[in-house]
Amino acid sequence: MDVSRYEGADFEFDLNNEDLPTELVGRFGVVLNGGTLEHVFHVPNALTNITRMLKPGGLAIHILPMSNCIDHGFYQFSPTLMLDYYAAARYELLHSASIHFEIQAPGSCQVRPALTGSFGEGLLGTMDNKIAFHMFAARKLPNSLDKAVPIQSLYGRKFTGEAPISRSIDWFAPFEMKDGKRTTAYKPREVLISSASGASDGQTWTSILPDHVPPGDNNSNPIASVLGLFEDGKLLGPPHSSHETIRTIGKGAYSHWGSALYFSTSDGSDPNTNGRRYTCKF
Repeated sequence: MDVSRYEGADFEFDLNNEDLPTELVGRFGVVLNGGTLEHVFHVPNALTNITRMLKPGGLAIHILPMSNCIDHGFYQFSPTLMLDYYAAARYELLHSASIHFEIQAPGSCQVRPALTGSFGEGLLGTMDNKIAFHMFAARKLPNSLDKAVPIQSLYGRKFTGEAPISRSIDWFAPFEMKDGKRTTAYKPREVLISSASGASDGQTWTSILPDHVPPGDNNSNPIASVLGLFEDGKLLGPPHSSHETIRTIGKGAYSHWGSALYFSTSDGSDPNTNGRRYTCKF
């Protein structure tokens, strides 16, 4: 599909428009946006057209410029757009990763999970000088919506109390790639949180992590930690949460700061007595 047929497009349609041809509605099993959305001014209409073109069970796959792509298109997208839009549209969120690479090192890149809060709680200046793309996939369900207006979950959850929407996506340890293949096989290490001390007020619990755990966030790099925190095998979050958010909102928010883990449980209960298992992976 393209805005014109000069490059041999099968379908001529401007994604800015709302009037998607009837013959394209519910027609496709996969819609791949491999570098188009950033060039379309009316992003809400374009996303609605994508969701309308999919049949139930179909996949929406996006590859989006995330950082250091100035004037490549109208926009650079934060992962929160895809995560929050497709959650609001009642899709099954499947995968969300960020790809980081340098022009001077062609073929080499690092792949990281791109979940709610992976890059901080609305922080500025946390990205490095690498180029970054967001890669995302979601599946349309029978009850999915063709049109949705999301509220950004990092801030909206402070009013609704709802859990972050990206917990359903699998967490993975960051890894390096060269020419499309992993350079090393790596199995994440796991640490059991056997005891935690509680704050005098609020929902914060604290545990000092073993020496072999890589250092966490710090003032110069507030998203340094790659640690994932799990409650009975389910990912908590967001990571890199402010300590005020952990204390006042909780709901699984956590921060790996220095050598300490500051965290909250999913329901505000005491992790020492609620019978659940808390583990960190890195």
